[in-house]
Amino acid sequence: MHCLFVCYANAQRSPTAEDVCRRIARANDLDIEASSAGISRGADRPLTKEMADKADKIFVMEEDIKAELVQFYQQNPAKIICLDIPDVYNRDDPLLIHILEGKLYEFLAGEGLL
Repeated sequence: MHCLFVCYANAQRSPTAEDVCRRIARANDLDIEASSAGISRGADRPLTKEMADKADKIFVMEEDIKAELVQFYQQNPAKIICLDIPDVYNRDDPLLIHILEGKLYEFLAGEGLL
């Protein structure tokens, strides 16, 4: 499974989520590939349609990012999961990591992977 994490600048939230997902996958021996991108033109790793198409699941940090993925990147809303994490965290913030761990473990359990 390929999980793509998307925020605005790909500087704080989505790269942290990518790292957390990789760590969870390793710790639980799951066949999950993780990557991240941003929807802003100046993003550290700008999102492309090809990146979005390749993903099995796309985790977005906010609802408006989900809408953009559907409208401008022609993504199926069913493969997009909104994590509802506001842009108030620094990269690798312990609270952000804690929130992401909870949400990712919940998702993986719901998918029957844990």
